[in-house]
Amino acid sequence: MNELKHVSITYSNPKEGRTFMNLLMKRINEHLADQKNGYHANAAMWFKVFLWLGAWAATYLLIISGYFTGWALLGMAILHGFTHLFIAFNISHDANHNALSKNASVNKFFSYSLDLIGVNSFLWRLAHNDEHHGYINYVEIDNNINGYGVVRFSPDDKIRKNMFKYQHLYAPLVYGLVTLNYVTYKDFKLLGDARRNGVEIPAKEIFLLVFFKAFFYLYVFIIPLIMLPITFGQLLLTVVIVHFLLGIVLSLVFQCGHITEGAHYPEIHDDQIPDSWAVHVVKTTCDYGSKNSLLTWLVGGINIHAIHHLCPYICHTHYQSLVPVLKKTVEEYGLEYREHDSFTSAIVSHLKMLKAVGNEEVIPAA
Repeated sequence: MNELKHVSITYSNPKEGRTFMNLLMKRINEHLADQKNGYHANAAMWFKVFLWLGAWAATYLLIISGYFTGWALLGMAILHGFTHLFIAFNISHDANHNALSKNASVNKFFSYSLDLIGVNSFLWRLAHNDEHHGYINYVEIDNNINGYGVVRFSPDDKIRKNMFKYQHLYAPLVYGLVTLNYVTYKDFKLLGDARRNGVEIPAKEIFLLVFFKAFFYLYVFIIPLIMLPITFGQLLLTVVIVHFLLGIVLSLVFQCGHITEGAHYPEIHDDQIPDSWAVHVVKTTCDYGSKNSLLTWLVGGINIHAIHHLCPYICHTHYQSLVPVLKKTVEEYGLEYREHDSFTSAIVSHLKMLKAVGNEEVIPAA
């Protein structure tokens, strides 16, 4: 789906990009030749799909059962909240990239898992698949590095504030508001921005936005207030605590894929990025903890971010085995495969990068 009618930025040297991608895909196809479903979901992936959807339903039913009270209820609410996160990482992300199945209807069905947890899938695809995937780290388009005047992610961000000097200290607190923002305000802002930019939003998608938002608030607020002996204030505080934790984890998982030391920001000349799209992806993307199978399993392969951006239609359960293939191809082209050994080291590098950008220092090398 290409809805970015307002974008005129192009990439240079397309021949180089095609040559790189042709070689990469040849090697990927050879590597996955024995896979029954090719690029798409294998048995391990379908296990995850039903595990996380089942965990979402089971933990919610335990919450409204009335069996848990006090701190135990808060703990169960946090556990349920993290099923939202794991659904987003492991199911919604793949489905909205058409990576689950060869069947478009299957992908569409499971894409609504994102709507289920309060985020409109249509608008998410518009912002993520087109704007972020199409123009990584270009501040004028990539919504992932739009700090809304609160955080400065890019040296090209024209907003200057003295508080940015301390953003490496307060950014994690801001991240805690991210998922709350998504389920309350951001979808409506994306809708307004899209319409102002001339994007035609089907009436069906507007209906689904309203329907799923109503459903989300029904099961998050109305049903618990009816079923449990708690006040609205107690429930609201619980929701805020849960989303604060989710927002921090979600933001760090995604931001560490691009905004770490040595991050690359494209220099635009005459509305053209001076690299092919594929080379731009390699330069702007960083993997972390790619050998950590548990981390990769939990975050749906988002830590193996370069292969995802180059081949978003490949199911994430294949990513870990494809890292050596990508690394070999990248190095043969004289490019740097950027990576951190662990999620912890990536987080530290991310905070160092925020400090450098906030203080308008020279961007540190990895």
